[in-house]
Amino acid sequence: MTKKELARQISSKLNVDQVLVKQIIQSCLDGMVDTILDKGRLELRNFGVFTVKQRAARKARNPRTNVEVLVPAKRVITFQAGKNVYQKLQNSPAQSE
Repeated sequence: MTKKELARQISSKLNVDQVLVKQIIQSCLDGMVDTILDKGRLELRNFGVFTVKQRAARKARNPRTNVEVLVPAKRVITFQAGKNVYQKLQNSPAQSE
């Protein structure tokens, strides 16, 4: 689902202007990114927790050439689903891709 589709869905459900909803969604996402970068953690109760983790440098192998490559250390964002989201995921039927 894209932001545009999400905005369309919310705007029709709440009978609110789609442009306004899109601005609200973007503002929320910007705030989330700012918090994650500033504090290293964002907890949304009943949804989940986003955290920043440091991945160590490692050696990898290019599968095409079989040449060893050094992958530098980097920061990544991880997500741990909250209890409610996890339970809904486990109880929902598997989707084929």
